Amino acid sequence: MKAIIFDLWETLGTKNIGISKSLQEKFNIEKTPDFMHLYESAVQLKKWSSEEEMARNFLNVFFLEQTQENITFIINLFNEGIQKATMFKGMKDLLLSLKKNYKVGFISNTTFFESAVLDIWGIRNIFDVVTFSWELGIKKPDKEIFEITLKKLNIKPGEAIFIDDGEKNILKANEYGLSGILFSSPEKLKEDLISKGIIF
Repeated sequence: MKAIIFDLWETLGTKNIGISKSLQEKFNIEKTPDFMHLYESAVQLKKWSSEEEMARNFLNVFFLEQTQENITFIINLFNEGIQKATMFKGMKDLLLSLKKNYKVGFISNTTFFESAVLDIWGIRNIFDVVTFSWELGIKKPDKEIFEITLKKLNIKPGEAIFIDDGEKNILKANEYGLSGILFSSPEKLKEDLISKGIIF
C-alpha cells in the first residue's frame, strides 16, 4: 500500500450534533430514501459566497419558505456544528504516524464553511491531497471523486486504503479497486490497518 485516504465526519471527528436530523425535525421533512442525497446536494456541492446563499438553496431544494427566521436557523445550526466539532482522540497522532510511511489523502462530502475544521484542528497540512465535494461539484460515492484523488496522489486504486463510516462509500470504493475499512472507532481502525499490513 502507498496511501491511506480518510473521510472527515464520523471518521476523523464529529460535529457532536446531527445537522441533517435537526433540519428534518425543524422543517418536518419526510425521511425518504433520497433525503440524504438531496440534503448533501443542496449544501455540499458549491463554494457558497455566503452562509445565507447556502441556507436559501437548502430551503429552495426542499420547497420551504425563504423567511429570515428559517435562514437564520440554518446558518446558526451549521455554525454550531463547526463550533462543537471535535476530533476523535488519537486520530491526529494516527495521521502523523501513517504519514511517516505512506501518502495521506482525504475525501469529504461537506460544506465550504465546515471544511474550516481542518484548520481549526490543525491537520490540513498533514494531508498530501485534500478533496472536498464543494470544490469539484461531485460527492462520494461518485467514481470521479475517487479517481481525481488517486490521480493527485499519483497512485493506482489497488495501492490505496479508503476509510469511511459509511458502508455505501466503502462498498463503492471496493468496486473501484480500493481496499476499504469501515470506521467505527480509532482503536478498531488501528487493528484493521495492522491486519492489512500497515506499518506505524
